[in-house]
Amino acid sequence: MKDLFLYLSPTAFIDSDYPVVQALAKDLTMTAVSDEEKITRIFYYVRDSVHYNMYTTSSEEGGYKASKIIEKGKGFCAQKAIVLTALARAAEIPSRLVLVAIRNHKAPPEVVEIMKTDVFFPHIYNQFYINSQWISAAATFDKIICDKINVAAVEFDGLTDALLPAQDLSGNPYIDYVDHYGKFADFPYQLIMENMPKYYGPSYTKWFFM
Repeated sequence: MKDLFLYLSPTAFIDSDYPVVQALAKDLTMTAVSDEEKITRIFYYVRDSVHYNMYTTSSEEGGYKASKIIEKGKGFCAQKAIVLTALARAAEIPSRLVLVAIRNHKAPPEVVEIMKTDVFFPHIYNQFYINSQWISAAATFDKIICDKINVAAVEFDGLTDALLPAQDLSGNPYIDYVDHYGKFADFPYQLIMENMPKYYGPSYTKWFFM
């Protein structure tokens, strides 16, 4: 149980002790009767109310603070995962981040043109410690986006893993996991910066952290 303390504690990025985060977590979970219900409510809030926007990247630490992302109401996958972690910890559910690179076969052509690849890094999803085991979930894309691109929105019950699907609703390739970097109690900002050049040229790396 000592190790779980790390996954319940606030950090500079995952500011789960910040009043905005605490108040929102309480509002979302006050009538929940189990950890499964708590995390499910939090998951759907982040999935659909923190709107996905890949153009919210930032080189400033404040751009990756949960409280600031909540106030903006939008973010890309890493930012949404940070919010989900902070809200879970505020609700006393151990939570951590999983850093990977993914290939998105349905990435918009204009995005592929900018990045010169269909590989997305960083991609971050969450794990929660519930019923003595770690459960994975990705609240990346809201349902509106999923409906537009013919992809099943990720549904989460707090009991089973719920990640981005390998195929769209027509059976075409959607998401492949390319590289795995590990599990983290805090947002691995420096590790991400160090590995960006593996996937992108200097111009895109500079744009990503502008």
